[in-house]
Amino acid sequence: MNLSPHFTLAELSRSATAFARGIDNTPSPAATDNLRRLAETALEPLRTLWGCPIKVTSGFRCPEVNQAVGGATGSAHLDGRAADLIPSGLALEKAYKMAAESPIPYDQLIIEQTGGGVAWIHVAIARVGEKPRREALSAKGVKGKMKYNQGRITQRIAAG
Repeated sequence: MNLSPHFTLAELSRSATAFARGIDNTPSPAATDNLRRLAETALEPLRTLWGCPIKVTSGFRCPEVNQAVGGATGSAHLDGRAADLIPSGLALEKAYKMAAESPIPYDQLIIEQTGGGVAWIHVAIARVGEKPRREALSAKGVKGKMKYNQGRITQRIAAG
C-alpha cells in the first residue's frame, strides 16, 4: 500500500529483526494513519529538500521489535510517528543541517551514530493535535544507551 508518492507501508514497517525472530510487525490502523502522516508531512518534504531518494532503515516497530532493537520505551516508532533515514548520495551532516533549518514540521530530528560507526537521521512527527517541538539533537552510543546533545552536532558523525 502506498502511503505517499515515494513511500509504502511495507517499507515503513519492514524489520529484519521481526523477520529473523518471527515477530508480527504489522501496524495497527492508527499506526498506519500515523505512518501516512509521517510520509506526507516529513518524509516526502525531506526527499524534496535533499533532492535524493531516502533509505528507511527503521520505521514502525511493535513493542516486541522495539525492545529487541533496544529502542526507547516511549519511542515514536511504536505508534508509527518516526523513521530512521539515510539520504542516498548526500552527507548525513549536511542533510541533518538542511532538515533542522527547514520549515518541515518535525517533532524530533536526531542525527545518531552507534559506537560501531553506523549513522542515520531519526525524524519524528508530533501526535495529532500537538504542536511539533522542533527538537534537534545529536546522539552517539549504542542503541538504547545513546547520549543525546541538544541543538547541534557536537562530534563529527561519519556519512552513512
